[in-house]
Formats: sequence, C-alpha cells, structure tokens
Amino acid sequence: MTDPQSSRSLRIWIAEDEDELREALGKSLSQEGREILLFGDGKELLEHLKRDPAFDIIIADLLMPEVDGLQVLQKSKEHNPEGIVIIMTGYASLDTAIRAIRGGAYDYIRKPFKLDEIEIIVKNAGEKIVLVRENRRLLQRLKDTMEEMREIRNPPAHAPDAREAPSPADLDHKLSEMDVLLKQMIPSDYDFKD
Repeated sequence: MTDPQSSRSLRIWIAEDEDELREALGKSLSQEGREILLFGDGKELLEHLKRDPAFDIIIADLLMPEVDGLQVLQKSKEHNPEGIVIIMTGYASLDTAIRAIRGGAYDYIRKPFKLDEIEIIVKNAGEKIVLVRENRRLLQRLKDTMEEMREIRNPPAHAPDAREAPSPADLDHKLSEMDVLLKQMIPSDYDFKD
C-alpha cells in the first residue's frame, strides 16, 4: 500500500516582486510532480500560508515591500517546520546570509543566477523531502510491525477460543514476514561502510 504523502506532488511556492523573474522561475521549475504557486510579494504568500500551511519548498526574495524574505522564512517555519525555504537576493551580505541560515533557510542564493542553479537546489531539496517522507512511512510500518509482534507474543488474557487462536504455521509465517520487513528497514554494517 502506498502512502499518499510519499507520492504527492512537491508544492513549491515562489514569492518575488519582480514580475519577469517570478514568471521565469515558475516556468523553469514547472514539471510533472511539482505544483507551483506564484506570489507577487511576501505579504501575499503569508496570507495564503495562514489558510494553507502545506508547502514543501518556498523560494522567497530577500527584499520585498511590506514583508521581506526573512519574515517569510520565520512565519513559514512557525506554520510548517519541515518545509524548506530558499532565500534569493540581489543584495547579498554576510550578515543577511547568516541570519537566513540561522533562521532555518535551506539555501541562500545570490542574484543574478542561472535558472539551472536554482533547479539544482530545488532538485536536491525535493530529494530531501522525498527521503523524509519515506523515512516517516517506514517508521510507521516499523511501529505497526512491533505492535503486531507484541500482540503475537502476548495473546489476550481471556480464554482462547479455538477459532481465534492462530496455528503455529500461521505464527511462523507472520513472524518470518516481520523479520523480512525489519531486515529491509534496519541497515546492515555494510550500509555504513561508505
């Protein structure tokens, strides 16, 4: 059974007050498996965030009227701590870069940049998101498996009914399935060599 979270599209929001760049980013990053939303400024993005905090990646310009990129970063992290925020700016300084990274920004990119550069950053961020989703799904499977093992090892206290009690062959089969699942989820020493 597939987890809907692991297969859903990446939701990428772009906040940029420069129309041409915003449109170019939207077109450049648009591809199958991505849902792109464009915002003319940080205020517009934050208004949408209040209604729907389920973004995966935000790309925000540092300098925008009313609400800047650092404010977008702060508010987005409050609403969705796992979301990834990328700050872009034409007025880069070491101070703002440090503030952005300390505030939880995934990356900080200077304008002008090539669209290929932002694509690589978004691709890497997307891979991280997919890994986090897969990890969450596997952890849930592990919890479910551990609960099943607990139930098998500690049957209910009431008197067993012949119809309820699984046969030893059923128990062996169930335990071997769980063993295979655990071996898939727990890495061997070989996995850590690199």
